[in-house]
Formats: sequence, structure tokens, C-alpha cells
Amino acid sequence: MKNHLPLKYKAPSERGAMLIEVLITMFVVAVGLLGAAGLQLASTRFQQTSSMRSQALIQADFIIEKMRVNNSVLTLANLVAATANPDGGYLAPDDYATANDQPNDPGCGLNGQLACTAAQAAQRDLREWRQSLARELPGGRGSIFPVTVGAATEPNARRVVVMWREKAQLETDTAANLAVSLQDATCPAPAVDGIRCLNLWVTP
Repeated sequence: MKNHLPLKYKAPSERGAMLIEVLITMFVVAVGLLGAAGLQLASTRFQQTSSMRSQALIQADFIIEKMRVNNSVLTLANLVAATANPDGGYLAPDDYATANDQPNDPGCGLNGQLACTAAQAAQRDLREWRQSLARELPGGRGSIFPVTVGAATEPNARRVVVMWREKAQLETDTAANLAVSLQDATCPAPAVDGIRCLNLWVTP
């Protein structure tokens, strides 16, 4: 007579327990993958925000360097003329809605044209700056404000404001997000949802 080894038998309750363990493992792995995906998305958003802020600094430096080169329009003697002709005195005190208006081409300083006066050069600089902002930043716009101390205006000081849209701030249109203000208080009034601003005070 042959000896038969007893077969290992698993009770139905044991098989059910193994299935539950597999399901729990799959759930834990799924949660981990979702967490990793969320972390990657957040990292991408932060990188995009950092990139836009770096570009905003570059754009602000562009117009500040122009003002330093052409600082003859930033004098007390020229303050009245700059007030009367803001484009020619590096003044463009606009909110976001109007900060995309570009000055007219002064028609000077290029090949075959006469040399620009200081005021015309300022007008061209402001025009080129706003064109650059529109190209390099999403919803990019810029303003330049006079700086006042009490009731007096500093003739050679300016507040440069670079504005752009941070799209990531408006991606989720949930009730919770709508309850939180998306306006940047440092922007020129009236502030616009989703618009971020970089402010620099400069004395060229």
C-alpha cells in the first residue's frame, strides 16, 4: 500500500484573509502613488512660480538700467516736464487694466533717423519695456509710479511695478479657493484676481 502525504488544506476564512491583505496592499500602494504625483505637481508649480519671479526681476532691471543711462529726465528741473509728458519722464502710473498701453514710437534713434532727445529716449524705453513684458511673462504688464514723501514728489525716484498672471493660482475653482482672496495687495489698485506684482523702488 502506498503512503499518501496529506494535502495542505486552506480553510475558506484563510483564503479570505489573504485577499483582504492583497487589497490593503494595493490601497496603500495607490495612496503612495497619488501622494508622489501630488508632490511632483506641486514641485512643478513652484518651479514655474520661481521662473516667473526671476523673469520679473530681469524685466524690472531692464527698465531700471535704461533710467540710469538716461537719468537727465529724472531731475528737479525736469519734474514739471515729466509730469506734463509722463512717457518722456519714465512715468506710467497705471493699474493692470491700462498698463498694457504702449507709448507711440517716437520715430528717432534708429537707422536713418535723427537722434532721440532724452524725453524721446524715455518714451522708446517704456514702449520696448512693455513689449518685452508682454512677450516674456503670462499677462505681463508694467507701470512706473512717482515716489512721494509727504506732499513732495521725489524727482529722481521711481517705483517700478512688474505685473503678471500666476495661472496656477486659478486652476481650482472650488468653493474653498473662492473664499480665499487671490488678489495681491502690493499691486496697483484696483487689484485683479490671480495677478502678482513685483515692486522695486529705485533712485537712478
